[in-house]
Amino acid sequence: MKTTMTKKQRQELVRLEKQIVKTASYVEGCGLVKPMSSWDGTTREEVAELLKDRQTRLNEMFLCTEQEVSDFKKVNDRLYELTQKMHEKALSLYRAILKEGYDRDFDDDIMVEGSVKYVFNDAWGSVALTGEERRNMYEKPLEPYGSDFPAMLEILYEYYENTLEPECASCFASYELFHRADMDPKEFGLDNFLDDGQSWAEGILDREEFKDICICHAVHELCDHKMYSVPDLLRMNDFWCEVRVTHLLLSDRNGKRFSCIERKGEK
Repeated sequence: MKTTMTKKQRQELVRLEKQIVKTASYVEGCGLVKPMSSWDGTTREEVAELLKDRQTRLNEMFLCTEQEVSDFKKVNDRLYELTQKMHEKALSLYRAILKEGYDRDFDDDIMVEGSVKYVFNDAWGSVALTGEERRNMYEKPLEPYGSDFPAMLEILYEYYENTLEPECASCFASYELFHRADMDPKEFGLDNFLDDGQSWAEGILDREEFKDICICHAVHELCDHKMYSVPDLLRMNDFWCEVRVTHLLLSDRNGKRFSCIERKGEK
């Protein structure tokens, strides 16, 4: 499935992105003038509609060259690897906690949470640009699509951070009294069941050029459930894989405790 791109499409994309920048009050090098948390509902909805329109247009323009297919495989493989590492680390930590047991004097709940997400820190490290693009970074629009990828990726990153849905992969386990360290990961809910060897080649990702790539769920999440286009995915260069363990002590002001662990163990 080959795609051609017209001059009109590029011009319309450039106009659309200028509208996104204006509506979001974005300043290059400074980010959002007003934090997204202070936006009213109308502005938030308008920016979301514009970003969705941009995603659709860029996907329609996607050339899917040999280099882009190679870059797609590179990002896909990295996201799959990070997802696997997230599950493995979460499982390792949870099994260590189960072997040690919980501290009745402190632990009213113990949670293990893992996430993988794209992060925008700056245009130089968080966005994959060619040498020519870096040299002409401030001479917009960038080739070949005409998109200002650094600005758009920063706005998209801020959007999902603000909606508290930044991750493209996640896992979670909460301490249960019946759990044993030698149990199967799926009994903890820490198995990577979404990546079962079947490709997530759906929607825009269902292309002949990708037929030899087993597309991971994280890529599907970014391109099908979030508003990142495939060309955006190919520019991502900054991923954060995090696993956290939280120990909770729950008490009222009189010292009365509420143990989620023991309550979940009640019959």
